[in-house]
Amino acid sequence: MARSSKPERWYWPEIGNLADAEQASNQGFWAAVVCAVVTVLIATVAITAGKSIAGIDATAYADAAAFAVIAWRIRARSKSFAVIGLVLFLIEKIIQFATQPLNLGFGIVVAVCLLLAFITGVRGTFAYHRLKDAALLQQGATQDA
Repeated sequence: MARSSKPERWYWPEIGNLADAEQASNQGFWAAVVCAVVTVLIATVAITAGKSIAGIDATAYADAAAFAVIAWRIRARSKSFAVIGLVLFLIEKIIQFATQPLNLGFGIVVAVCLLLAFITGVRGTFAYHRLKDAALLQQGATQDA
């Protein structure tokens, strides 16, 4: 039997219910986790090597900690931290590509994928609160009737 629904798009999922919103929000969480883990790994290699790698040195641990906190708060469905994660990621990528244009290559593909995940995380987090509030209002209305 043919499916009547559209195929799922990882880069721009449809958000029609609370479960979809949670799944979309989780993309922002995982994007922040990836940023934190990759930053820690590269910073550790840079410290071990004794030189900066792609502009990343020991100060990047603060950046990794920030993304870890952002991930934790996105997982708790914080709208403000979802937006902060997106904005911080955008600012860092603009600075990185402006100061190190030779490192574009594969990095641009990864950056676009992470950017889409952060955007989806923002969409999902806002949709989660909108859908949850609507469900609570509907539940309250049915109890009053």
